[in-house]
Amino acid sequence: MFRAAAILLILFTVGCGQNLDESQGHTNRQDIMNMGLEDDPNTTPENPRSIERVGDTWGVKEVRQQISEAAQTIPGVDVERIIIEADNAWVTVSVADDLSGNELERWTHNVEERITNAVPDYNVTVKVKPA
Repeated sequence: MFRAAAILLILFTVGCGQNLDESQGHTNRQDIMNMGLEDDPNTTPENPRSIERVGDTWGVKEVRQQISEAAQTIPGVDVERIIIEADNAWVTVSVADDLSGNELERWTHNVEERITNAVPDYNVTVKVKPA
């Protein structure tokens, strides 16, 4: 009697476990390969920073241009050097005036604020030199 019950239990569990196609969490190789694909590949991607658009809307060259334009919105500022490494941007600018300590600090803060507003993803460090 015990053997018959054990055999029926085994057959029942084996029979119920065969429906794998509709089980939750089941993926096949094709599902994995299609994970990154868009449903309609002919449309323009919604992310402007997509890899296909490097150089059009973002990239190191464009970030340097944005930094330079932002710094030069302040009259008398001339950008000498821009160094970008990871999420850090070091900018060296020169100003035409001889500056005291407080003025130099104020110029540095103003230029740094303008650049940070233009490229908020970067930690900006500004060095102001009198020309």
